[in-house]
Amino acid sequence: MSLSRTLQTPEILERIAGKNFDELKEILVVEGNKYYEENSAESEKISKNLAAFGLPNDDKTLNEVRKHIILHYVEKIFPLTGTPVMLAEFIKERIDYSGCVEPLQAALEKGPVIVASPHFGGVEFIAPTISLAGLPINPVLKFSSKQLSERIRKFALAMQNSGLFADINFIELGRPNSMGAVSFAVALTKNEILFTVFDEKTLYAKPTQLFGKSVLGGGGLEKLLSITEGKIAAFTAFMKRVGDRYELKLLPIDVTSEAPVQQMYDYLEDYLRDNFVQWYLLREEIHFV
Repeated sequence: MSLSRTLQTPEILERIAGKNFDELKEILVVEGNKYYEENSAESEKISKNLAAFGLPNDDKTLNEVRKHIILHYVEKIFPLTGTPVMLAEFIKERIDYSGCVEPLQAALEKGPVIVASPHFGGVEFIAPTISLAGLPINPVLKFSSKQLSERIRKFALAMQNSGLFADINFIELGRPNSMGAVSFAVALTKNEILFTVFDEKTLYAKPTQLFGKSVLGGGGLEKLLSITEGKIAAFTAFMKRVGDRYELKLLPIDVTSEAPVQQMYDYLEDYLRDNFVQWYLLREEIHFV
């Protein structure tokens, strides 16, 4: 059983219902550490990836990487265990996004905006944070199960009905009849934000450079940006964990350049130099070219 499914069994979901973030974190960290103790192959995969990129690969580093992977699931599950009010209060108290609202507002006045993030830090909080700022957003997601898809959609509707968040319209990939490509095109006809990740291997992935290695990534963004003919604004977003708080930063992408996705990976490399333990994909198979 995967870590994701381990942390979302009916028994655990019942235990964490209604918990605040710190209470949830305490429970899931214990369960996550137990998972890694019982599944040594998962740590071996992380160690292999660290070595491939020439990054530190000692026991202390492995512990830090595992901690941040577990935190990724804490952040992913938290919105589904509480209420929109709890989520809004958490964002206001713990996330510094002060420098992000004005650039997005200015860009949206001119047309659609793409915000692309790696699986770094508190990536799961980016869409709700932007929504709380009053900006309509279309997150591109691929759910691991139909049940999770239904739960997240139900919570997104509750967020909108609370009056605290702007519209969140999920573009779901991998589901039968989801018409993801059409949804992409529709989202880019509106003065709204399309939010996606760029460090995944997909059918449209391209070789990019990261720490001197060629890896497949981009998630098809290069193709998507070429279709827009430079008529949109694009940003790379990083939600860095800082203690028990978070910092959201936006970095502009030159959509008219020949390699906009490589720009995103260059930004990622800059962040990973001092914070590589926060890169969730260290637990996955890295697709080297």
